[in-house]
Amino acid sequence: MFTTFVGTSGSNPSSAGESLSRKAAPPPPPPPPRPRRSQVPRACDWCRVHRVKCDSNRPCNNCRSRGVPCSNNSASEVRTLPLAFREIERLRQRVQELEIELENRGQPHEPKLDNLNNQDHHDGQRAVANHMGGIYMSTTHMPQKQWFGPSSLFYFIDRMHSYLAVVLHQPLMPAEEHTDDNHANNKPLSEDHGSDASDHPGPEPDNTDAPRFLTAAEEEHFLGLFWELYHCSMQIVDEASFKAHYSTLWRQDKTSRRPSALVDIILALCMQCEGIPSRAAHYDRCQALLLPELESPTLATLQCQLFSVIWQCCASLQNMAHATLALAMRTAHMLGLHIDPQSGGAMTRPERELRRRLWWTLYAVESKTCMKLGRPWSAPLSESTCALPADDDQLCGTYMSQSAGRLRDGGVTWLSYTVQNTKLVLAARQVYVTFWQKCAVVVDGGGRGFYEDVAALEDCAGFLEAGMKCHLGVFVRDVPAGLKMARTGGGERFSTDRSPLAMDASEPVWLQRQRIFLELLYHNLTMNLYRPFICFRDSPPVVSTGTVTSPVADRCAAACVSHAVALTHITHQVLVETALLDGWHEAFQWQWNAAMTTIGFLLAYPASPAAASARASVDLAVRSFEMFGSVFAVAVSAACVTRDLANKADFINGCRGVGGGPGDLMPGTGLGGGMDHVDGLGLSSFPGGSLADGQLSSEQVFSSSHAGGDLDSFWMSM
Repeated sequence: MFTTFVGTSGSNPSSAGESLSRKAAPPPPPPPPRPRRSQVPRACDWCRVHRVKCDSNRPCNNCRSRGVPCSNNSASEVRTLPLAFREIERLRQRVQELEIELENRGQPHEPKLDNLNNQDHHDGQRAVANHMGGIYMSTTHMPQKQWFGPSSLFYFIDRMHSYLAVVLHQPLMPAEEHTDDNHANNKPLSEDHGSDASDHPGPEPDNTDAPRFLTAAEEEHFLGLFWELYHCSMQIVDEASFKAHYSTLWRQDKTSRRPSALVDIILALCMQCEGIPSRAAHYDRCQALLLPELESPTLATLQCQLFSVIWQCCASLQNMAHATLALAMRTAHMLGLHIDPQSGGAMTRPERELRRRLWWTLYAVESKTCMKLGRPWSAPLSESTCALPADDDQLCGTYMSQSAGRLRDGGVTWLSYTVQNTKLVLAARQVYVTFWQKCAVVVDGGGRGFYEDVAALEDCAGFLEAGMKCHLGVFVRDVPAGLKMARTGGGERFSTDRSPLAMDASEPVWLQRQRIFLELLYHNLTMNLYRPFICFRDSPPVVSTGTVTSPVADRCAAACVSHAVALTHITHQVLVETALLDGWHEAFQWQWNAAMTTIGFLLAYPASPAAASARASVDLAVRSFEMFGSVFAVAVSAACVTRDLANKADFINGCRGVGGGPGDLMPGTGLGGGMDHVDGLGLSSFPGGSLADGQLSSEQVFSSSHAGGDLDSFWMSM
């Protein structure tokens, strides 16, 4: 029923036969097995990189035929092509870095905030305190003592005291060992709770029961003084906003106004700088108004705290000022000023720039204070991301400072001072931190004291010289020409050549003040950094090389006194010819610092070629103190103390046979006379002996008969 059909191919029969024959053909024989590859313990470097067969011979056949070295020494080198490309790229970048470094060799680099962040976290002063100690002393008549570090003027004066005690062979301060911080015998504050409050330092009490506050006309006068004197250097208040706020405080009849902490502290500051006894009424009211704000601070709170620091420094309350600075720094952190304000938010550009100026002004003041007192900072720079403030024309136009007049002159704007002042302080701080870190390492590793080992002293001095050139030298080079005070006779600006200033009364007052403040601060910071190398030696120092010369340290000492002399000359000329420094207490503090440093140099190096010019500058400093005395009462005491100490230094040096001019005796240093010169001020030291016993008593040396019994001026660290 079913039929199966078999299909036939359209091909011919011959093709079908061929197909059958192919199917029946036997398969080809398998290829012979490959011989097993000979193994070697480890291929050579060349064969491994090129992934070719190696043998056990050394050199192998591949390396021998190509004439390349055959080795197995690069086990950890690149083995793959991607890693090789990465290594090539790394090496190419390294070559570029080295080429740039070679081009810039010999040129100092500007200090970057990143470098400061990396090194500032580990405080150099904190490290050196364990090795070089410090000094515990009281700056008042109270028995409680406070600690001051090796960079402070207190420590320098104590070294001068200790040196004279050895030279005179009798102690200057019997039964009081306060120079060693590990053996200080300090009474705790709790032991003196019952002391009379009148014994504590502070503002002079009022004679009346109720404090007297200023009238509207008097306040207007002092506020005008603030805009003229302080506003150009403390650019932390918006003038238009302040005046709008101030106008809302007064009643219609102008008989009284509502209290304002910011207004009160500004008035107290200006009353203080004019020498008017304020009875601290406005200052006290400001502090009382600030107390409730501590939990919820504002920018005005921080402004008040910063101005309070200035007031306390002017009142010679250095420890109180340092404590207030720590509080101000915490307030700034609460307000987030250490974080750079982002653009595009709710704040306008002037508001953002005001926050930046507030932060960096606070940071500069705190850095100067900590370096001056030799104490650690409240906050390292690594915690801040705030950018430096701007100073462009557009910002100055929106700032609308009515008191500044022309906001731009000589290539700089009215706001350029804050930027340059911050850069100067940051450069000095960088040198300060790295220098004291170096001292800590050298002193810890040498086993001897800093001033007993010439090799360690020279090592640190060379390190400081390099740091000064790298950081402060770059600052001087990059300061805008508009902020450099011109000199007569082609003198160099920001130098120690003592060329007279070329004062131009036609220039804006704010610009003249900013130039003078910036250069005086530069000389003061530089002098402080070099001052540790003024060495008071009563015996030859320990040395391992068979020589007792210390040319690098002596150059640093010469540089220190040259900057002190330059500061004194500038201050005296400005006081004589202008009123730019009238009421500026910080200039008086810098002059006091320079005077004490110069007197210490005269005691340490009486036979130096720099001694004559240094001694003449002390007389200029006395005259400057007398001019400051018309405003600051403490300046009168400073003049008496400086004159008295200079005369006694002359007497001591005269007993050595070197007083009044070049001599051939030095106090036992054994230093050679072939000294280098720094700006015309060289050091020359010769071996000699100490004073004989009984030639001059310690009471005669530091008696206060000529100073009216007021040695607080001697001990204050300005």
